[in-house]
Amino acid sequence: MRRDWDLIRELLLQIEELEPGYHFVAQPMGEHSLESVNYHIHLLEHAGLAECVEYHPWNGDPARVATSLTLIGHDLLDSIRDEDTWRAKKNILLARLGVISYDALRKSA
Repeated sequence: MRRDWDLIRELLLQIEELEPGYHFVAQPMGEHSLESVNYHIHLLEHAGLAECVEYHPWNGDPARVATSLTLIGHDLLDSIRDEDTWRAKKNILLARLGVISYDALRKSA
């Protein structure tokens, strides 16, 4: 599965908006399937951008759900929150490197 930075940004924005005690349960988002959203939540957790816990719904398989952003997640989101800034950073990184990596995005802040 391919990493989608636009989806990652959207997930960071939605997770940040969670009220205390709530969690983000994966669901299809636009053109992204449930599997794709779950995979990107997995990426957020393993990059240390989001805190996740195991969720056991009474009528389904266990899943990882996001409960909050980490300090690093907040820092990254702050650097890409504005849509115009995000678009500019993406274009610069793609023009210079041909790809967007976490390290390059973090350093471009």
